[in-house]
Amino acid sequence: MRYWRVWDKRNKLAARLYAAQTIFVNPSSNSVVAVPGPGHHLPALDGVRGLAILLVLVYHLMLFNNNSGHRWIDALAQVRGLGWMGVDLFFVLSGFLITGILYDTVHQPHFFRNFYMRRFLRIFPLYYGFLFLLLLTPWLDVTWGGHAFVLLAYLQNTAIWFPIAGFHLAPLVDLNHFWSLAVEEQFYLCWPLLVFFIKDRRRLMQSALVLSACALGLRVLLRLHGIPVPLAPMHAWTLCRMDTLLIGGMLALHLRGENPLISRAIAVAAQVMLFATMGMMLLFALKFPRNALLENFFVGTLGYTLIAIAFAALIFLAIQKASFWNRFFCAAWLRRLGKYSYGIYVLHILVGYFSWPSALSMQLRGSATHFMKCSSCG
Repeated sequence: MRYWRVWDKRNKLAARLYAAQTIFVNPSSNSVVAVPGPGHHLPALDGVRGLAILLVLVYHLMLFNNNSGHRWIDALAQVRGLGWMGVDLFFVLSGFLITGILYDTVHQPHFFRNFYMRRFLRIFPLYYGFLFLLLLTPWLDVTWGGHAFVLLAYLQNTAIWFPIAGFHLAPLVDLNHFWSLAVEEQFYLCWPLLVFFIKDRRRLMQSALVLSACALGLRVLLRLHGIPVPLAPMHAWTLCRMDTLLIGGMLALHLRGENPLISRAIAVAAQVMLFATMGMMLLFALKFPRNALLENFFVGTLGYTLIAIAFAALIFLAIQKASFWNRFFCAAWLRRLGKYSYGIYVLHILVGYFSWPSALSMQLRGSATHFMKCSSCG
């Protein structure tokens, strides 16, 4: 009897370890895909976050003269304009992780309490602490109006009271990028309800697919209605952007199936999708200026969905153990950047405004100007 109890305890321990790290292996290939289960952490996903925040930093803080007269410098400035896709990568990754957490814990007691408490502890302290700090810093000369109430309620992406791009509240305080935080919080509020009431993996995937099609259709209708694009409803409303989060969620649900497709052919297809979409966006960026790129009908409608699928493919490749993509995203510097990505995202524009006049920035701008002059003379 004693030996039976020891054997039973070992079996239970093995079951817990398996639940903590769900790994799917396709016997027909040597590919291994690791999916984070409850309590398990995949380092490569920190690297994906690192890439996302790096794109955002390049887009917001790496300033160029778009009309330098030098072909290569102008092309680099155009490519920099693709950095807005970093937010889309954040969305896809959030949908992937949140959906996985919800599905893995939906049958556990205190489902909603546990989920929202984790979100509360992870997101609210920095967000509301930052807003509170701005309130206590009068020398920044922040003109709040009614903006504070909108920000407190995570409604800055709705354009109900103020324009979505109307949160530049002081010369050194620009909170326009907070619209994406509102999108994620509104998604966190609604998606757990659907997961809880549906529960079934296949039906959840079908629901996510239908909702994604609705988001795409709504963007098309708004564009045909003549709504301007930059930071407009089709770019910032949760109803218009939920497909980006749901596509990440569908990937998480697919990998939790009994026989998920993870063959080498699927990995090759994921790489083709990734490179084809990024190549397409690169061509668009070289052809259109930044604002014109966002105003393009294709990019503002189907383009968002294709970008989300491409980033879901990137996540799929990143979690393939012993692959090039996994090794790349496990790089220490990229993971470290991803670890602090939320704090960087909240603070980066304010810090950028303060640090831009620094001697180093002046030196870099001077060097770039000198380089452009020498190149044009040559």
